[in-house]
Amino acid sequence: MGKKSTKKTKRKQSLFKPRKIKIRVVGLGGGGSSIVSEMAQNLKGVSFLIADTDARVFKKARNKRIRVFQFGQKLVGGMGTGLNPEIARKAAEEEKEKIAKIFKDQDLVILVACLGGGVGSGAGPVFAEEAKNQRVITLGIFTLPFSFEGEKKMKIARGSLEKLRENLSAVLFVSNEKIFQLIDKKSPLKKALSALNKIFIDWLGDLIEVIQKPNLINIDFADLRTILKNRGKLLFFSQGTAQGANRVEELIKKLFQNPLFDAQLKGVKRILFNIGGGKDLGLKEVERISEAISRLNPRAKIIFGVSQSPNFKGKIKILMLAVSDSFIPGLERKAKRRLASTLTKRKAKPKRKEAKKKSSAKEIPIKKIEARKKKTRRTALEVKEAQEEQNEKEWVREPEWEIPAFLRRKIK
Repeated sequence: MGKKSTKKTKRKQSLFKPRKIKIRVVGLGGGGSSIVSEMAQNLKGVSFLIADTDARVFKKARNKRIRVFQFGQKLVGGMGTGLNPEIARKAAEEEKEKIAKIFKDQDLVILVACLGGGVGSGAGPVFAEEAKNQRVITLGIFTLPFSFEGEKKMKIARGSLEKLRENLSAVLFVSNEKIFQLIDKKSPLKKALSALNKIFIDWLGDLIEVIQKPNLINIDFADLRTILKNRGKLLFFSQGTAQGANRVEELIKKLFQNPLFDAQLKGVKRILFNIGGGKDLGLKEVERISEAISRLNPRAKIIFGVSQSPNFKGKIKILMLAVSDSFIPGLERKAKRRLASTLTKRKAKPKRKEAKKKSSAKEIPIKKIEARKKKTRRTALEVKEAQEEQNEKEWVREPEWEIPAFLRRKIK
């Protein structure tokens, strides 16, 4: 008996258990702290921290699971930044070492902030940079101001979003205006804001559960890391549940009609999705849902999983995360205006140099000028071919897609 028990013990010892994935959600400023405080009441398996210069914000940390980090005492003396992003940036710059410790030994960090004010917009890029320096996978969940808050706040929000995306693995942003599509306009403000928070909470809860729990076809943290490798990507998410005879059609409809996003799912390069159901989940149903998702981009890199639970008897649940290389909507228009302005100035300059050109002995032949114009102008077909060539180069550089999740080494 003693020998048999020893053998069983050795077998148990030989099984290597993977370490628990460390996930930290960090709320920045008053708005971010409010969202994270609500998340802490509903999400498990995650650590929470709220950071601000204003000591009053920390009264929101009623949950014992939430750590607090106050910075900028020398600069603002425990008060707010007066909606001044520059002051918030300086306050964060002074305490970079302490900020770096927040992200040490974490696997996934999620920054949450309401942009357009001081701390989220000003200190946010500093926090994102320090997280990047720790080689952490980082997601950014941000809200943009209501239109009635004015153009100045929106300009600040857009500018900080552009800085944040440089250091984050992926950025997810939602305009506060979308709240009106989720709830009646007559609803109390607190209830309306909570409706948006609930969507973030449900999505994050499902994502955490999928990567941490064993399933019929597993999705693990290595898969998520592969989807989110590199920086500055635009993130879309969607989820839904359906039941009944037409549950697949209903689910697909919910999946692609997320009211939170202004932009359509364009330029999608990587997709991760999980289909959940009971024992009645059929192979044909999985195939139909998967085909609908793959039509976003037939050449996209796709990782999928399937989970089964008795709680989903008669139901199908979908969770999708899509990563796009497309420029952030709004910022793209801003870049075009900037380019148009530059071109206008360039056209205006030759008028001042007309006298010099007349006196110049050498003149550029008209044929050469026309040849240069032809070189710089590309047809739509040429642009498309160039993009496809770039895609091919990118896919060649990603051999890890063909390696099973459990054999992949940590990507730094």
